[in-house]
Amino acid sequence: MNRGTQWICMVLGICSIIPQPAQADTPNFKTIYQWNQLEFDYESLYQRQIDIDSGVFTPGVIAPIDVDVYYAPVKQRNQVFVTIPKFVEGIPATLGTVTNRTYEGNPLIKPYPDWQWHRNPEGCHTDRIVSVFRVKIDECGRLWVLDTGKVGEKVICRPQILCFDLSTKQILHRHLLPNDVVSNHYLLVTPEVDVRDPNSGCRDTFVYIADVLGFSLLVYDVAHDKSWRIQDKTFYPYPSHGTYTIAGESFDLMDGLLGLALSPHYPGQDRILFYHAMSSPTENWVYTSHLRNSSIFEHDAAAAPQIFNTFANQRSTQTAAEAIDKDGVMLFGLMKDTQIMCWNTRTEYGRKNFDVVAVNPETLQFPSGVKIIRNKKGEQELWILTSRFQKVANGSLNPKEPNFRILAGKVEDILYGTKCRSKQTHHNQVTGSFGGGYGLYKPKI
Repeated sequence: MNRGTQWICMVLGICSIIPQPAQADTPNFKTIYQWNQLEFDYESLYQRQIDIDSGVFTPGVIAPIDVDVYYAPVKQRNQVFVTIPKFVEGIPATLGTVTNRTYEGNPLIKPYPDWQWHRNPEGCHTDRIVSVFRVKIDECGRLWVLDTGKVGEKVICRPQILCFDLSTKQILHRHLLPNDVVSNHYLLVTPEVDVRDPNSGCRDTFVYIADVLGFSLLVYDVAHDKSWRIQDKTFYPYPSHGTYTIAGESFDLMDGLLGLALSPHYPGQDRILFYHAMSSPTENWVYTSHLRNSSIFEHDAAAAPQIFNTFANQRSTQTAAEAIDKDGVMLFGLMKDTQIMCWNTRTEYGRKNFDVVAVNPETLQFPSGVKIIRNKKGEQELWILTSRFQKVANGSLNPKEPNFRILAGKVEDILYGTKCRSKQTHHNQVTGSFGGGYGLYKPKI
């Protein structure tokens, strides 16, 4: 057993879950989970077969999109969440936690909060989750779930925002998004949670939501149970970036607003929301104080184009999710390059201030889930979900090969020696030219 594999076994305790050789990993990252195909934690093989026979579960065609991690207090189990949006029929649960049990080498996913929430969603009963692209765990121990209410392109139920207390699984908030807030052609894919009072009860919370097909940003004011829609040209995709090429395989995807990441929270200061359309080469930003002012958009969702800003420099290829650490360093993936990049948000956006923190043409394909987590020792960790999504899109997925992975590493190790750590101050500001204005610890399952 080499030192890398030994470290995984001792610290993470998952020797039996990782079948691939250690050289499949990239420096400073470890593969925590890997699947050839997704499998679910059924009560019995008989129940699994019933779902297969009835079309509820179609093995081999399902793809995960996002990951998030909850390091629970003492005497509670840590949890690794994954989302499986319902692009097609045959997905029995859209949100779950990864267990330490396997089926044919694939870690089993346990539906969250339980199976009942995922059964017969077309009935639109109160306790339901239809389809989820991404989730967000906030600093208050809450899980925010963005339910699109759609299977494929068909609307099954009204879209909703759900909030669970992770210590009890109890629902804390449920907000059905009004028809006048959601566009006719919508797909809600990313929630970003802005807790304004993390040390004072967490009531002053806003959720920013990316509508990738409606080219809109939705805002949910939790304290007042109110939501509104915002539109801007920076939310649209670029036709020139609608074709993706990953590992030599291409597919078309005209996705608008998707990536959202907040600057660090400093008391008394405004925060900045960085964002981008997925099928684009640009990064943009806006002060959240504007977004939180519903009166600006009360009569016109596109009333304030002057508040949105686009950096002059561009990426070389598309990117999906992004996350920002406590010091203002953004981490994100580049699709065609199969790289994970860093950028200090206090410097000008562009290649001269980017740095490559990981590159692996095998394990870093299509990084669609990117989260920065603080573990029980207070250390920051980067968790990434990657997949052979190009094969999912083209119908060429081979369930006999590794297709999906969750990787993680300590942010301190990942950023060590990079240019992204060169500037550290404790205030939110944006630098540069603009085109529009201003110890990894394995969770116990």
